[in-house]
Amino acid sequence: MGLGDIKYEDVIAATEEFRRLGRDIFLQTYGFGRAKSYELVLDGSRFDSKAIAGVAHGHATGDFLSAKDFSGGAATVARRLRELGFVVETGAMSPNRATLLERLRQLKVSRGPGNPAPSRHQPLSLLWAIGREADERPRMTPWPQFRDEVGPLLVEFGLPNAKATPEYPFWHLRGSELWEVQGIPAERVREMPKVSILKAHHPLAGFKEETAALLRDPVTRLDAIATICETYLADVDRQALFKRMGLDGYTTAGNLASPSEDETSGADVDEYGRVTTPAPRRDATRSVIVRDEALARKVKELENDQCQICGTALRYLNRPYSQAAHIRGLGRPHHGPDELQNLLCLCANCHVLFDGLEIYVDPDGLVRGTRDSRHPRPLRRDPGHPIDQAHLDYHRDLCRINARQPAAG
Repeated sequence: MGLGDIKYEDVIAATEEFRRLGRDIFLQTYGFGRAKSYELVLDGSRFDSKAIAGVAHGHATGDFLSAKDFSGGAATVARRLRELGFVVETGAMSPNRATLLERLRQLKVSRGPGNPAPSRHQPLSLLWAIGREADERPRMTPWPQFRDEVGPLLVEFGLPNAKATPEYPFWHLRGSELWEVQGIPAERVREMPKVSILKAHHPLAGFKEETAALLRDPVTRLDAIATICETYLADVDRQALFKRMGLDGYTTAGNLASPSEDETSGADVDEYGRVTTPAPRRDATRSVIVRDEALARKVKELENDQCQICGTALRYLNRPYSQAAHIRGLGRPHHGPDELQNLLCLCANCHVLFDGLEIYVDPDGLVRGTRDSRHPRPLRRDPGHPIDQAHLDYHRDLCRINARQPAAG
C-alpha cells in the first residue's frame, strides 16, 4: 500500500489531529521531524507535509507510516497532496526574501579615516524607511522631508564625531539595489548630485516597489530590522532607536500602554505630593482591535485558568482569573492572527513580562529570561492546545533585537 491510498478526507483528518495536538506533540507521536522543504498550506496554517501524509495513510488504511517508511519531496508527498487539491509550498525562505536580507548585510558603507567602524548613515536611513513602511506611509519621500527627518537621526545615532550628511544615503543607497531616486535629470545621474541640485529639483527617494512589497510582510520586515541592527547597530540602544524611527511598536509584543505622565494634572496635591481631590476625567476616542472572545475563553478552559509559564492559578471575586495573551501581537506592526495557535493562557504578571519582551520560549519549549539568569522552566501546554512555532519564533526574534543578545536555548 502506498500514498495513492490516501483520500482528501484522510488528509483533513490528519490536519485536524495536528491542530488538536500541536505540531511538536503530533510529530513526536508519529515519529517525524520538522519539514525541511515542503509544507501543506490549509486555511492560513502550515503543516509538515510528510508527517501529514504518513498519518493520513493511517486514517486511510490503518497503517500509520513513520518517517523511515517512505521518502518525501516533490515526486512523492507533494505530488500526491497536490493531486488531491491541496496547496504545497516550500518551507525554505523565498529567493526574493533571502536576497533582500543578503543585500542588507552587504551595504556598501563608507569608513572614515579617523574611525574604522562602518558608517551608520545607510543603515539608519533604511530603518527610517522601514518605519514608514510599517506605518503604511508613502513609499517615496521628497528630498526636503528626507533631509529634515533623517538628518537629526544621523546626529543622534551615528558614529561619534561623524558629520551628518543625509544627501549621501539619499543618493548612494541606490547601490544596494533596494532603493531608487526619481526626479534627477538624466545628465546628472552619473555622479552624486550636489545639494544645490537636490534643492533645485526636489527629487524623491525610497524603496523600490518590489522591495516595499516584501517589507509589507510583517515577518520579513522584522527579519530586515534584525539584520540591520545586528550587522551595523550592535551597540545602539534599541528602545531609544526604535522610538525615534517610528518603530516603537517593535519594543513590545503586544499593546502595553505607558501611564500618562500627567495623570494627576489638574488635581490638588498636598505638601507631600499626594492627590487630595478626585481624579480629573477627560473624554477620549480610540480605535481598538476586536478580539474573538470565544477563542480567549477556549484557551483559558484548555489550560484550566492556570498560567502556562509559572503555574499560578489566580482567583478574583471568588472566580478563576487568567488572561489570554497573543504570542505575536494583533494590529500594527506585528499583524498577528487572532487564532488559538497564537494564544497563551497567562497570569497578569507573566503576561506583562511576555509582552514586555522580558521572557521568551526557546526552541526546546523552555521559558527563559531575556536579560537575566532566570532559571528555565518548561512551557505548560494541554495536549488539546495547539501552538504555532512560527509565532514563538517571531516573539523570540523581538526579544533578541531588543536585548541586543541572542535569545537562544
